[in-house]
Amino acid sequence: MSEIINLADNIISKEDREQLASFGGHTIAHGRATRWHWDKAENGDDVFEIFRGGADEELAVRVSRNRELDAFYAHDAMGKVISAGVLDHVMAELEQYFIELHGEPPGSAE
Repeated sequence: MSEIINLADNIISKEDREQLASFGGHTIAHGRATRWHWDKAENGDDVFEIFRGGADEELAVRVSRNRELDAFYAHDAMGKVISAGVLDHVMAELEQYFIELHGEPPGSAE
């Protein structure tokens, strides 16, 4: 007999985790952030967080997934939605968000 396993509603696959970690590293390499890590929201959902600011470090972005809506969500530190949708779209929007947040001129993304 098979065991039934109920997975969390926001499960983020191994591949998605690798993409997010790579994006975090890319953002740090460009000097737009200082670190990233995985955390849990108050309700137990996994969230990917990116911080910036060095000694006065602050949360810049939180990325989570809602399985019911089959979408990723990126929120700023105040909880405002930056982007929602498939992961590639969210990361592209976050790239622009970090460029603007960092004060880089438009069109400077590599």
